[in-house]
Amino acid sequence: MTLLGRLPPDRVTRPALALLALVVWSVFAAVHAHVKPADYYVFWEAARHTAAPYDPALITALEARLHITGAWPFVYPPTFLLVAWPFAQLPLALAYPLWTGVSSGLFIYAASHLVKPAWASLALFVAPPVVLAIAPGQTSLLVGAAMIGGWLLREERPRLAGLLFAVAVCIKPQAMILAPVVLWGHWRLARWALIGCLALVLASFVFGPGLWLQWPRALADFGHVTPATDRVNPSALAASPWLAATLALLGLYIAWTWRDLTGLVVGALCLTPYAHQYDLAPLAPVALTWLAERARYGWGRALLGATLLAGLVSAPAMGLAFVAGVAAVGAGGPLHRFAVPLPRWGRRTDVYDA
Repeated sequence: MTLLGRLPPDRVTRPALALLALVVWSVFAAVHAHVKPADYYVFWEAARHTAAPYDPALITALEARLHITGAWPFVYPPTFLLVAWPFAQLPLALAYPLWTGVSSGLFIYAASHLVKPAWASLALFVAPPVVLAIAPGQTSLLVGAAMIGGWLLREERPRLAGLLFAVAVCIKPQAMILAPVVLWGHWRLARWALIGCLALVLASFVFGPGLWLQWPRALADFGHVTPATDRVNPSALAASPWLAATLALLGLYIAWTWRDLTGLVVGALCLTPYAHQYDLAPLAPVALTWLAERARYGWGRALLGATLLAGLVSAPAMGLAFVAGVAAVGAGGPLHRFAVPLPRWGRRTDVYDA
């Protein structure tokens, strides 16, 4: 019997991988807490001051108290506080490792359902988009876990899938901006996603309905500082309304032609004004699948997957090249017939659509 034949089945491997991610990245966060990841510290501080989480004075006080720099204002929707608040009741030295471990554990568990075999998900432990989400305590892994789970359950359990998509929307709305396009026709799922969003919005009223009036002002103020950040979204290159409109149309085209996680993540890059490399983390398991199963998906997708996993999509110009590549090899794209091997007689022709 070969070594691969002695490996445990995926139903055992997946929770084991999730537990490993939780332990490894919790320890990493605890050991590296002295680095003071400003992103999570902002979430923690805002969730401890739910009466006025968008007050700029909170960030000023946080930087002075913890001797950190580079903390950006809190601009997440009030619904995000429902997720962050329980962690904020803990000391920061415990909250950050726990947040990091839980986020990475959920993400790896969800990702291991996409990657075949599941143990190959170990490669995601060192993938730059994933690591760059873990280190600062970002939300991309939680959002990615919800997006992947919702996508995988869309046919068999549309209610749960809709609720998972609602969680992703209520944490990071811009990541789900093209969900209506990608999920067009999944009406039961959409109905439950809407129900979930409304329920979470109502639940956020526990912090005060006035936060929904403060949030748009915080977003407007944040728009003045985004040009100074290291973005990867090609829309950062849009120096004119015409170019911005062209990119928006390209994003809609990708979302409509792919109609899967790729269309959801890559299409949003063309529309959102602000995205970092860690916002590509939800696509990392798909990229790994393209690379690992290149005989099935073709060298076009394999090359795109390798580019993402190597961390090369790290600037707006590379983001534009990546988006163009996705558009070219997608269904209907000019390079589509070179991206997926032509079917042979008697061979399975169902192509995995994630």
